[in-house]
Amino acid sequence: MSKSDRQTEGQLSERPLAELIREIIDAGLSGAIRLSNDPAKVVVYFDKGNLLFATSNVRAHRLREVFKRNANSAAHVDELSSNLSDEELAAALLENGTITPAVLQQTRSAQVADVLRLALLWTAGEWSFDKRVRVEGDFPPAIEINQLLLESARQLPLQFIKSRVGVGAVNYSPGEIEDLSLSPTEAKTLARIRAAKDDASLADLATRHLREQDLLRAVYALCLGGVLRPDDQQTILTEAPRTRGAAKEVKAATPAVAPRDPNAEANELFTRLNTATTHYEVLDVGALDEMAEIKKAYHELARRFHPDRYHQSELRSKLESAFARIGRAYEILSDEKLRRDYDKSLATAKDKTKATEPAPTAAKKETPAAPAGPKQPEANRAETSFKRGTEALERGQHEDAIRFLAEAATLEPRVARYRAYYGTALMRNPSLRRTAETELQAALKLEPDNASFHLMLAELYQRIGLRKRAEHEALRALSADPANKSARELLSSLASK
Repeated sequence: MSKSDRQTEGQLSERPLAELIREIIDAGLSGAIRLSNDPAKVVVYFDKGNLLFATSNVRAHRLREVFKRNANSAAHVDELSSNLSDEELAAALLENGTITPAVLQQTRSAQVADVLRLALLWTAGEWSFDKRVRVEGDFPPAIEINQLLLESARQLPLQFIKSRVGVGAVNYSPGEIEDLSLSPTEAKTLARIRAAKDDASLADLATRHLREQDLLRAVYALCLGGVLRPDDQQTILTEAPRTRGAAKEVKAATPAVAPRDPNAEANELFTRLNTATTHYEVLDVGALDEMAEIKKAYHELARRFHPDRYHQSELRSKLESAFARIGRAYEILSDEKLRRDYDKSLATAKDKTKATEPAPTAAKKETPAAPAGPKQPEANRAETSFKRGTEALERGQHEDAIRFLAEAATLEPRVARYRAYYGTALMRNPSLRRTAETELQAALKLEPDNASFHLMLAELYQRIGLRKRAEHEALRALSADPANKSARELLSSLASK
């Protein structure tokens, strides 16, 4: 019996999902991975190394819940029967004109990404891989799976990573995947390997300026993302150990992914711009992004959607209008002074909106109690993960805290305190602070008058040197809770600098 026939199942503690996906992509395999981490179940489908779809039994991953997290479609979804399947719900929303096919594709991509973000953090449970499984259907656009694999390593426990790095491999060499967003440590590690005349070992990569734990995490992340290739890595789904030469042969034999329809991509751009309310959203960047990221985003949009590329398309006139908006956004955000003034105008607009809202009551300051009645399995699991995460945070075990709180926030994304504490855990890692800001802002969107959440965001802005924003959030915390001693202390500290 061949190895591929024998080793079709195992434990995630010995072979996590990210490594399984990496092997499937590199070897161009087809089939389905089934994961079980009771009570959660996940299935991920592949065709010739391409990830097609992922689904789970977690309520937060249902298409209905994904749509409800989008303010533009939440009300329409609530009007439809809760008994509809994902396919029936999608058909109903398309039929009544609530969404367009492009929006449905984007939402399904987000659904798949949410499933994977949860499962990629599992270090316990079981898996099985069946090469015989084939699926048919209209699948969402390809997600950035290599980036997701790389990012998962940033949140896994260090002890787990130590058990994975170096297993079956001694030396590392550059892989064929390059266009990923790397942290400074990952970029430094990759640069040292590229500078080596031959393959580099962990000993070759170690420097007095880089902690061992940071190096191990960076190497593991780069391997998962396909940026690094470990020689003689152990395989479990394929017949023979992977070597650099063999991997190239497999890759050459794998059919290329068909190019996407440019008109469909343009329509997706129009859909996104229709919901964009700020220059940051127009360029699809974060408010904390560095200038290099803003320039990169603009040049990528110019490369893909400049009207001159569509000179024979009926979409040219719409693209000219869209690109004028993109150009204006870049003009503002690429100039430091104009960007500062624009950020101030955004803050002023938020303050005016706040002033027109009813004054917060004492009851609003507290997180609403969960409704009475038995909890669903996902809610039980989310609460358990949240408790373990906050306990780890109190003990200073930030990696464990991130893992547990990420699971809680993924399972129950509409529970504000899960999102807020997840953001607080992330802010300790400089490479994750953009995600931390996103999570804290999501919590405040759910509970805009929660003084504790405003204070958490103020502390994040203080860490990254945005003093004015930190003061603004501390003042909002005091507005919601005038007796908040921590907010007053933070304001006093900021004023003394």
